[in-house]
Amino acid sequence: MKDYNAFFVAAAAAIVAYFDTTYTFLFALFLGFALNIIAGLRADEVKITTMYRFPHIRLLNYDGHKLKDSLMELFLIISITYIIKQFIDWFKYNDKSTYAVQILLAVAVYYYLVNSLRNLKKVRPKSKFIAFVYYVCTFQFKEMLPGIISKAMNKVEEEEKEGEKKNG
Repeated sequence: MKDYNAFFVAAAAAIVAYFDTTYTFLFALFLGFALNIIAGLRADEVKITTMYRFPHIRLLNYDGHKLKDSLMELFLIISITYIIKQFIDWFKYNDKSTYAVQILLAVAVYYYLVNSLRNLKKVRPKSKFIAFVYYVCTFQFKEMLPGIISKAMNKVEEEEKEGEKKNG
């Protein structure tokens, strides 16, 4: 039993050490994801009701597929980001791998935050504060990122708008 215990302690220590340099960005990603889910539930007008006979919570106007898709998207973001980090580590660019993860997770947090604020604007259309924060995040957050990243983000948004014009 001691052999297994030592193995699991060593494996846990290796995993913690691997994520140690980027855990704050990972935490920010989880917070952005949670805010996105809560704002999405508010925008979809999901109502939480409790049953009195049997103590359980029921959600009205709730689509479980959106939550499943959001969780899958979060898993893909984390997986792809850390796979890229592993490739960069294999190429012996150790300092660059942390930077790449930080940039990719910052972009993911940006998209979660913008989507959350867009949903909150639907819920509270008269709130000037939400509109202001939405404006600041949408237009000024990209300025904090390196130039090539903000150019790529602008290109993705332009392609998305062109796709909406063709479909809509």
